[in-house]
Amino acid sequence: MSTIIRTRSPFFIRTPQEADANLSYFQINITVFGGLSSSTEICDDLYATYSLQKKPLGAENSVSFDISEIVNDHLEQIFTGTYSASSAKSSIWVTVVTSARQSDGTLIGSLTTNTYLAQEGYNKFKEGVNYTAEPIAMLTGTHFEYHKGSTLTIPVNVERVSQVTFIGANGITVGTDTFTDNGNQNQKIQYSQFANTSVKDVAIVKITYDTTSLINIYTTEIEECKYPVNKITFVNRWGAMQDLFFFKKSTESLDATRENFNRSIFNARAVELGPGENPGEDCQETITYNTYSTTAHAKKTFNANATESVVLNSGFVNELMNPFFEELMVSEYIWLTDSSANIFPVNLKESSFAKKTGLNDRLINYTMNFEKSFALVNNIR
Repeated sequence: MSTIIRTRSPFFIRTPQEADANLSYFQINITVFGGLSSSTEICDDLYATYSLQKKPLGAENSVSFDISEIVNDHLEQIFTGTYSASSAKSSIWVTVVTSARQSDGTLIGSLTTNTYLAQEGYNKFKEGVNYTAEPIAMLTGTHFEYHKGSTLTIPVNVERVSQVTFIGANGITVGTDTFTDNGNQNQKIQYSQFANTSVKDVAIVKITYDTTSLINIYTTEIEECKYPVNKITFVNRWGAMQDLFFFKKSTESLDATRENFNRSIFNARAVELGPGENPGEDCQETITYNTYSTTAHAKKTFNANATESVVLNSGFVNELMNPFFEELMVSEYIWLTDSSANIFPVNLKESSFAKKTGLNDRLINYTMNFEKSFALVNNIR
């Protein structure tokens, strides 16, 4: 299994100790690429190389490099409503080669080579430096609520997961997905989906991993008969696309911006053609001094534009959903799919999140304000 770099957190490469008296610096060569981990094709559109050098400090005989920011530039998050297509550049291979060098560049000893799989997730402070544990289902929680009639989507780590089984409320299997890891980086994150709306609901998602082991994700299907249901898709802490449904009241608003300047509408001289004059004929002038139009804009607006926002309410949710809302708060990629299946890139305007519990709040509802990440008047040039 691959060692995971989560590129939103630092990932340090520490070079081996080198006691040679001629040591001047360490060199690190970084290659990012797609396809198989055993092949780096330079024609691959993900392919890039970097070469860095660093001198040891004082009596140190090794150095550390943080490579996350370099690698993160090559990951791409695209969501068009089709989850399988969105994963093509959500994982990339990273090969790191370190070496000790003399001042003239002569190699000391041998090269040290390691290959990693990079994904746009993050680690938490309590997990320490270079936390690389692989998830199974690429979800933090084991309880998920979804909208009746919508597709239930579960992101999985295909390096470990071989099968996902959907179990109905009556205990009968209603769907199965199987997965095979072919080694390509573009299929490391895959999505198991259940869209059979004729079945009342899915109560358990059984995930088979490491050949024979099992974990369960418990699901609740929610039916909403009054309000249009909106779906938020975001990149979670593991670097996978995840859905959250907002079942209750939604309100839209428009925030406009504009600039104004004062302009002169004064006409020192106005020229008018005499009655019946036609182009090409001799012109006759009626001359009027010191006039202006009373319907012209003396205070002119320019650069007028607006941004649309939408406030969504989750409806009453189980407190086991809290980790998902926490991850939404710090996600850098969010999309809104409205009740008409229109997809919009959005940014979360909220800057604080009060975690609710059944003990303290009894009924838990979250209200969140999203801003569409584009202007109402097209200004893309």
